[in-house]
Amino acid sequence: HVFKALPLDFAHLSRQTMGDEQLKREVLDLFLVQAAAAQAEVAGTNLEGRRMLAHRLVGSARAVGAFAIAACAAELEASPNSEEIAERLPRLIEEMKLFVSQHTETGGAG
Repeated sequence: HVFKALPLDFAHLSRQTMGDEQLKREVLDLFLVQAAAAQAEVAGTNLEGRRMLAHRLVGSARAVGAFAIAACAAELEASPNSEEIAERLPRLIEEMKLFVSQHTETGGAG
């Protein structure tokens, strides 16, 4: 799979975890669990639920270096009624999960 842009900035994640490989894996695994939950919930929740889900995802996505997800989640938080954004977010999460599985030893959580 060829990615248009890197779904996850591992250099950013390494800086955030001070180069600690175990901490990096733990933080990434926690984010993957949160992202998978958001991916499953986004279509079936109401507008306020979408806004709250997106709000939670923005900060954690930025923290791990999943900047495309963070940007999309910020758009969804601002426009929770946008079906286009609500459909794009799960696709970005799926890309990120695939990318992580291809670039980590364990494949992350999920």
